[in-house]
Amino acid sequence: MRIRPFFWLLLLIVCASSLTLAFFYQPYAPAFLQVEVAQKQFVATGPSKLELHLSDPDGLPIDQARVIPNAHMTNMDMPALQSSVVARGQGNYEVNLALNMAGPWSITIKTQAQGFISQQKTLQVIVL
Repeated sequence: MRIRPFFWLLLLIVCASSLTLAFFYQPYAPAFLQVEVAQKQFVATGPSKLELHLSDPDGLPIDQARVIPNAHMTNMDMPALQSSVVARGQGNYEVNLALNMAGPWSITIKTQAQGFISQQKTLQVIVL
């Protein structure tokens, strides 16, 4: 019994396609976002600091993440005017926010990293 060259070519294409798909396909895994408040009280006269820790499901730190903070007052239309994020290494990030008015604030932290599902966490704080 002889196999025709067409079927050998078809087998080669199917194998090459399977290997290519396996090489380029990267499933998205959830990242775990832990937010710790570095200050006991937030005050309107200085910067407010939050410490974040990002890790994968196995507990390994995620260092190349994009952290996007967003803060606004809940009782009026006033966003935080300044925010900055500093990567500290080992999956640790420091978020500095200028919450320049006393009252209730909502702080939303959104994280994005290659190969992970985007995460979002919202904190409700009172600024004195």
